[in-house]
Amino acid sequence: MTHDDELERRFEGRAALQKLLTESGSLSDVEDVANAFALAAKDGVPASVVIPALWEEEPALSSPALARALFGNLLGLYDLVASGQTVDLAVRAKPAKREKTPPPEPFGEAGPDEAFVETAWRHLDDNPKAREKLEHAFDNKQDALVSWLDAEGLSDAGFALGRTLLFEVFAMLELGGAKVPAVDVARLPRKAGEQALPAALAGWLEEGVFEAETDEERPLDAAEAKRLRALVARAAQALWAGRKGRSG
Repeated sequence: MTHDDELERRFEGRAALQKLLTESGSLSDVEDVANAFALAAKDGVPASVVIPALWEEEPALSSPALARALFGNLLGLYDLVASGQTVDLAVRAKPAKREKTPPPEPFGEAGPDEAFVETAWRHLDDNPKAREKLEHAFDNKQDALVSWLDAEGLSDAGFALGRTLLFEVFAMLELGGAKVPAVDVARLPRKAGEQALPAALAGWLEEGVFEAETDEERPLDAAEAKRLRALVARAAQALWAGRKGRSG
């Protein structure tokens, strides 16, 4: 029945063999089969004697391909067990699908805190479409601000980081319920700290620049990092000060 010489004796794993057993009408599971093979091999009983006992009647073989796959897997498993090799028959659970982080609750009059910022960036990271929508809004509304930053003579890496950080501040404000109109670059604060900025947003900017400055492969030059801190702080203060839809 097994036509040993015509088959590729190859065990393709627990899931594959279990599916084949079930389709052929066997009530045995792969662990039962492996145990039966181990006892048979110990007593010198060949696979051709053990395999027919896996079905109460003849196996239901709907096609020659199914028969080849079924008996090839069974013979492959027998060979592995008989050789004394360890056979992994663990059931692989599918990894749990992590739920996407929902948008944060509006931050209200108090402004964003660290918990809000954490939730906001996770939401942006988990939801590419939401991020893309806010990216378009940022590009449309803050083109002048991005052009101002570009004209400050930063390196390509410094400019890219600065633009990303300003987008993230803009996005967090929008996610928090505020509307952020175009910044008038002629009225930007002259220096960092001239206008208020919530501590959580200031911390987010500092963390972003610090990570770039201490990057092991391509660290941002210390002098440029210092300058970038001041530039993004000034721009973020303008974004915060110009927001609409705030309380108070």
